[in-house]
Amino acid sequence: MASSVTGHQLLLPDSAGATGGPLAICFHGSGESCSPSWDKLAALLVSQGLRVLLYERGPLNPTPEEATAGLYAYLEKENLAGPYILIAHSYGGAFARTFLHRHGATADIAGVVLVETGQESGLDPKIEEAQYARRVLGSKPMSVVRGNSFLGQWAALEAAEGNASPEDLRLRRELLQKYDEEDERLKKKQLALSRNARYVHIPHCGHHVVRDRPDVVAAEVQWVLQNLGDGRQSGEGKRKFWRRIIRRLCGTPRT
Repeated sequence: MASSVTGHQLLLPDSAGATGGPLAICFHGSGESCSPSWDKLAALLVSQGLRVLLYERGPLNPTPEEATAGLYAYLEKENLAGPYILIAHSYGGAFARTFLHRHGATADIAGVVLVETGQESGLDPKIEEAQYARRVLGSKPMSVVRGNSFLGQWAALEAAEGNASPEDLRLRRELLQKYDEEDERLKKKQLALSRNARYVHIPHCGHHVVRDRPDVVAAEVQWVLQNLGDGRQSGEGKRKFWRRIIRRLCGTPRT
């Protein structure tokens, strides 16, 4: 079941019992919208029992602070309570982390999946470094997914081997290698946001991982769901609640 308000799409599982589970909030990249790039991923997540919000920032190019204020207003208006799983691609990472900065790593934030983020600007550098220093997510599950942003350049370099000089090829190869190493460094830096973080690299996929490999992103969301209880406050009531959520969404048998 889907509903749309001002361009946003709220997708709900067919099972009414799943509506109390986490809400996946999707933050798209620059120069695009959630649909159609996120459609396949959204369908996978809904089929797994998740509520999914494809939040569109619109054509006015709002700042992360402006977009976060708009998102808050929308969540309140539509009565969309957490817990939330934040899923961001590319420049959307700045918006997800601004939301995290304003919201804080409260019980409403269940986990985070960052896909090809970390290299973009837009997030206040002071906020960025403070989030790393504080490990803002604590022990809540977070996955960092890296594709291969330079896949096209590597292919072009291979195609040029018969026409370029060995020296030119060497210089281009070294430059690409430096770019690749820096990209990896920036992606892995984000792991400092949580004590319960993991890194996934897909070398044969380009920058558009959400569009081209939605199965990988959906698998990381499942990993977050399977680790929902980590880092939460102690208490049998909370543990029972999260065990029920995990069983319902992941098909885990009762213990």
